[in-house]
Amino acid sequence: MKKWKIILSVVVLLLAAGAGTLYYFLNIKDYQTADAKVDEIVKNDFKVKLPSEDVSEDGSEDGSEDESGAEVTEQSSNLTADASGTAAPADSAAGTTQSQSTNKNSGQVKKPSVVKLTAGAILEKYQPAFHDLQAQADGKLNALLSYAFSEYQTKKSNGDEISYFYFYSKYNGAAKKLEASTDQSFDYIYNALVKELEKNGYSSNEAKSIKDHYQNLKKQRRSALMDKAVAYLK
Repeated sequence: MKKWKIILSVVVLLLAAGAGTLYYFLNIKDYQTADAKVDEIVKNDFKVKLPSEDVSEDGSEDGSEDESGAEVTEQSSNLTADASGTAAPADSAAGTTQSQSTNKNSGQVKKPSVVKLTAGAILEKYQPAFHDLQAQADGKLNALLSYAFSEYQTKKSNGDEISYFYFYSKYNGAAKKLEASTDQSFDYIYNALVKELEKNGYSSNEAKSIKDHYQNLKKQRRSALMDKAVAYLK
């Protein structure tokens, strides 16, 4: 029994040492992986466009502008006596009174009423921003994967030593940076969405499904990345 305990202890130590060695090669050892091209691919330069919040019933934003961009305002004309100081005729006076009344009424410009959107409509407004971010992130990820495969093929063609630990350290780190920058842009859009929901009297929980979907999408993206990497290395 004592002999088996010693053997078991040795096996445990070997496994622990092996795991420690693997952790060292994967996470601690510096493989000199600095690469300006990789940094360019994963840098946070996402272009995010948020939808406008205040929309009137006819779809236009509050405020009226002419073609030059200047705000249009109503002007009222005031009739005065002529230069000689004579009074205006009765018809003219009546016309003046009517004109003043008309101008008074026309000066009361009715602003277009602002529609209170439903929670679903607010969520729908932000879908294009989320979809565009996803497309940009997928484009960066594909560019990173293509660059990794190109480097692998170049080393292989030149007969250079191929270290899988090097590739893991370099491109896993790059993928994490890309994910972090994508998260930052997602949070920017998501926080704006939550703010508009709350502004209209809705709970932030209305947007929870979007965050859950994003988290699931990240898991799928990691899995797809691993599958593509394995396929490239075959």
